[in-house]
Formats: sequence, structure tokens, C-alpha cells
Amino acid sequence: MIIQFSQQDFAPRSFVAFNSPENTAEQNCDGGRLEIPENIAGGRVAADAVSPGLSLICSEMSFAKDTFFCEEYQDRDVLQIAFCLQGNCEWSYGNGARPHQLAPAECSLQCGVMRKCDSFFPRGPYRALSLSLGRERFADVIECLKDVRLLDSGDMIRTRVFAGTPHLRLLIRQLTECPPDYKLRKLFLEGKALELLSVFCSEVIGRKEKKGDVSREDRRCLRQARERIDEQFLLPLTISQIAKECHMSETKLKRGFKNCFGCTVYEYMVEKRMELAHSLLSSGKYKVKDVVWMAGYSNAGHFIKMFRKRYGLTPGEI
Repeated sequence: MIIQFSQQDFAPRSFVAFNSPENTAEQNCDGGRLEIPENIAGGRVAADAVSPGLSLICSEMSFAKDTFFCEEYQDRDVLQIAFCLQGNCEWSYGNGARPHQLAPAECSLQCGVMRKCDSFFPRGPYRALSLSLGRERFADVIECLKDVRLLDSGDMIRTRVFAGTPHLRLLIRQLTECPPDYKLRKLFLEGKALELLSVFCSEVIGRKEKKGDVSREDRRCLRQARERIDEQFLLPLTISQIAKECHMSETKLKRGFKNCFGCTVYEYMVEKRMELAHSLLSSGKYKVKDVVWMAGYSNAGHFIKMFRKRYGLTPGEI
């Protein structure tokens, strides 16, 4: 696996990755680049400086075993928003504080001076998209976040984890699907990244951090419920059915799902169906009338209404 940093200053002064005593890689970062052996991790982490003070970090990693990263930095100043797309990650800053966790449909805000970071990735794929922000360029954003006590004036590294929202997930999808050969790619990425930052702030400022009363076991069951929807959203799933399969009460499922993922179970199923419909229409291979039933709808009028609500366009305008 290759990890490419947008600036040499962002690179760790020491880096260790391991998934067993026999498979351990200790490296120094030369030229803002790390290479991890394939027997430990596959994939790529690439940072793209789309404009001064704004970088996009795209992580596409895969792990054959549970894997640990241990990083040390020379007072790295961090202001970053991360969005998990697939898999799970757990990390701590080596200061005795409780570890943080990030799962799909969740996002995190990190700010402060980072000197050490220990990360754990369970076996399987992990995908994430992050915005790295320069303090000078985004001083007004920092002040807004301080006003609502999401940041403080100290330099200790801190993390807040929030439920994602459908709007955020839509923008992330647009960013990750931008063709690499698109002539105006950098302009597109900068515009969408700024829009993503704006939506994050508007939908997080004034909202409480994700509630801590969801137990680890309940969160595991809720993620199982989300994965069930991801796999079978075209079927006529019911709250009762999902709750039973995930060993939760219907009330706990509905309340916990909204709390953890920023939308109701029904809204999430609609979101998945609309994503499929948009992908099918964008391919140019299918007519609207065919996509209606392919996306799990029997009523074309209702499908068009939900599609317009999601994308601001009718299916025929795609």
C-alpha cells in the first residue's frame, strides 16, 4: 500500500504497521511517501491539494488481517473532517484517553496538535474521504466551531464524531465519482469540497454531538441493520423484520438509527434506491420507465417525486 502526503510537513517522523509479530513494517517517510508491504495492507491513500489551504485525502485500503498503525509526529497541526465510506476504524492519540471509532455513515472533526496516533483496522476493506483545512484560510470556520464549543482554544488534539446526513453522503458520492481525466477536475473538486464543508458546518453547528447513550452492542446491531439495508434495499423490508433480525426492539432501532446515521430507516432505504436509480440513468442504458421498477418502485409518479427531492432534477433530465 502507498500513502502519499500532500506536504512533507504532514508526514509522520516514524511509522510502524503490523498485523502479527512476523509481519511488521517500520519506515521513515521520504519525500512525503510511505510504502507498506502488501502482506500487511493493500490499496492507496492519496492526498490532493486542490487549492491553497484545502486538500482532499482519499483512502482506499484493504487488510487481510486485523492491522495496527503507530504514527509519531513532530507537532503536526491538524484541522480535518473525515467521512467513513466503508469498513471501520478505531484510533487514539496515546494520551490515555478513550479511543475513537468511525464507521460508515459517520464523520469526525479533528483539531489540535497531533504528536502520536495509534490506529486499528479490522480485517477487510476500509474507505474514507477527508478534508484537510488550513487554519488561515478557514479562520472563520474555526471561530464558528468554537462558538458552539465543538473546538476549544487549546492545542491538545481533540475529536468529535457525528452522524452523517443524506446531503453529506450525496456530496461525498459526487466527489468520489469525479472522473480522473475530467479537464476541470481540480475546479470541480474544490467547489464540491467547499460545498461539503459548508453543509457539514450548517448541519453540525447547533446540533449536539452524537449521543453517547448508544451502547457498543447497540451500535453493532445498528450497523448490522444498515448493512442489511445496503444488501437488500430493493426488497419490501419492514421495521419489524429488520429489528427482529438485528435483535433489537423496533423503538430502539428507530431511535438509534436516526441518532447514529442522521436519517430514519425509511429515509435510508429511499436514499439507497435513489442512488441506484441515478447510477442506472447516468449510464444512458435505461429508460426512465425501466428504472422505476429496477429501483423498487411500482408508482412512477412517486418515484419521480422522490428523485426530484433527492437530486433537484427529474429522472428525464439526467
